[in-house]
Amino acid sequence: MPGSSDVLILLGLVAAVALLALVIVVFLWQAERRRGQARIEQLLQEHEGILTDARRESVQKSRSSLKGQIAEQMAPLLPGFRYLPADARFLGDPIDYLVFSGYTDLRDNRTAASELDIVLLEVKQGASGLSTFQKAIAKSVQEGRVRFEILRISEEGALSTETWRPRRAGGSGQLP
Repeated sequence: MPGSSDVLILLGLVAAVALLALVIVVFLWQAERRRGQARIEQLLQEHEGILTDARRESVQKSRSSLKGQIAEQMAPLLPGFRYLPADARFLGDPIDYLVFSGYTDLRDNRTAASELDIVLLEVKQGASGLSTFQKAIAKSVQEGRVRFEILRISEEGALSTETWRPRRAGGSGQLP
């Protein structure tokens, strides 16, 4: 039968092993915690970089958009604009301008009504293309699906729409 000193030695050995295991666990836990914190810091830095890039891209797109809007508004004043600025009416959306080419001369009796052209004008900067909706508008014009309508409001406030059609021989116009 073992003596009390053997039990004490055994208990001391078990306590030492338990203490050593505890130290190892704490050491490993601390090491894992440091790795986790390092990973968190790395992710935060990456996130900050992504945010910085996104902010920069947003500012660039905003500047580009503003430049495009300014260019749209200023187009009639730029050299090379084919029409009189007074003949251009800015819409902005879905197309930029409705141009009544020859309107000023017609209004001032310097030209005939037959000289008036109506132009749907879209301003693009660089290599920008037409939107799907703008292409649909261009196709409608190309296929002749354009008309001039007159909306009449009666004394009672009722609305009626008439489509204007030119006279056969003259050209001044009449209602159906």
